[in-house]
Amino acid sequence: MSLKLFHVVFVSCSSLLAFLFGGWSFAQSGASGVIGGIVAILLGALMIAYGFWFWQKIRTPEEERLRRRRLLRPLALVGPWLLLAWPRTAEACAVCYGQAEGAMLDGARIGVYLLLATLVAVQTGFVVFFVYLRRRSLHFNGKVDPWWTDVKESLEP
Repeated sequence: MSLKLFHVVFVSCSSLLAFLFGGWSFAQSGASGVIGGIVAILLGALMIAYGFWFWQKIRTPEEERLRRRRLLRPLALVGPWLLLAWPRTAEACAVCYGQAEGAMLDGARIGVYLLLATLVAVQTGFVVFFVYLRRRSLHFNGKVDPWWTDVKESLEP
């Protein structure tokens, strides 16, 4: 899998998860659920816009024609059957957890919040690291000699 394709898949999955989290947040009661849902939906829309921008930047007309041909054939054959076979009984509800309120549901909520906090912490770490690298590169711009100027020994045999 190329880095470009991985990037497109990652952005697509991230936007899908943002929309799913937004829907889940809207289902929660209170102002924090509504605010979280609005923020998640906006971030998902921004990720979709970024994905389209990135896709336009990396594709060539030949690649686009081949991609459409490969994508549409199986989708046209399998897509309608998948829609008909979608299991309505597998959708989760409060009954699946045993009751609408309880320790199990509270534990699931805390687990979701913990995973979101971990995701935010990791993403913040990446941002801080890249800002640090940018500042450091601006600080040393043109002041550092290349490593080969320090080599004292001769390279000839």
